Amino acid sequence: MLGCMKTCPWLILSALLFFAGESVAASAEETLAKTNQLPSAERQAALVREAKNERTVVWYAPMNRENLREFTNAFEAEYPFLKVEILTGGPQSLLNRILTEQRAGKHIFDILNVRSSALYTLKKANVVMRNDTPNRRALRAGFTDKEGYLNGIWASLLVYLYNAKQVPRAQAPRSIDDLLQPKWKGKLGMDKDADDWLAAIMDYYGDEKGKQIARSLGAQHLNIRKGRTLVSQLVAAGEFPVQIDAHHHEAVALKKAGAPIDYLFPEPFVPVKAVSMLALSSRPPHPHAAALLIDFMLSRKGQEMAYRQNRWPAHRDLATGGADEVGNRKTLVPDSEKWGARFEELVQLTGLLER
Repeated sequence: MLGCMKTCPWLILSALLFFAGESVAASAEETLAKTNQLPSAERQAALVREAKNERTVVWYAPMNRENLREFTNAFEAEYPFLKVEILTGGPQSLLNRILTEQRAGKHIFDILNVRSSALYTLKKANVVMRNDTPNRRALRAGFTDKEGYLNGIWASLLVYLYNAKQVPRAQAPRSIDDLLQPKWKGKLGMDKDADDWLAAIMDYYGDEKGKQIARSLGAQHLNIRKGRTLVSQLVAAGEFPVQIDAHHHEAVALKKAGAPIDYLFPEPFVPVKAVSMLALSSRPPHPHAAALLIDFMLSRKGQEMAYRQNRWPAHRDLATGGADEVGNRKTLVPDSEKWGARFEELVQLTGLLER
């Protein structure tokens, strides 16, 4: 060992840097954990005081730039001493970038919004840390976890969308049993990436019945396409009459725009696409500024902005009534921990839908 200390100084330096990095990570998480225990006014003052020194927060955001700018403009107006630096891109490309940066020892981003199904991968790679912000207490069931990693900001309800010229409302499918009727063979459309929908089905019915439902639907000769938006557009164009996993907000937008479509909330429950969450980096360059931005996105103000963008917000007091809202219907958010660990299996199971 003494010989290595003399002849391998790079090894000693690497070890010191590694443990220093571990200490910094623990310090950031522990510091925020202590801050989150403070009374509300004291906590806010502490975050603001430290964020003024950080001056910046870096957000990796797979989101529409126009919608994203609405959030960042409002946040910067509330905290004029902070600037949000944004890197946009596709969800998978940003996830891959973060994992690559982690392996290279680079710690650039502060927060990432990503589907909750990716949380398992992020935790396993030690890329994210806990953030038990008090604002998470106002979120819907399924939008948080017990540990503090998952802080959901919105999700998409999945509905049955149909061409109103081809299908009278009284005859439109309302349940899985309806979808399995012989008259719908060859007439149902679905996104190729059906893992969220299938996860909700299996959470509700259990693995065995869920697999049987997938096999039975596959026997209906589904029209599988890449992208839920495309499938909705094809239904509106009359390519086939029904989509079984349409985004609720897109169905509402198409209907309001005059497209010949209508939609129904499935029974006995409404599947929910994996929650979009804000993950806090395990090595955040600007932890206090990041905490303020997460608080803003989870706040009533931030959630109302999301609602105006036609998203289903995480805040449980928003979007609960009205003709185009889910109301008191039962919704089911797939278990992010369970399906994160079983994601590859879930992807393989979606193959049952394609025949």
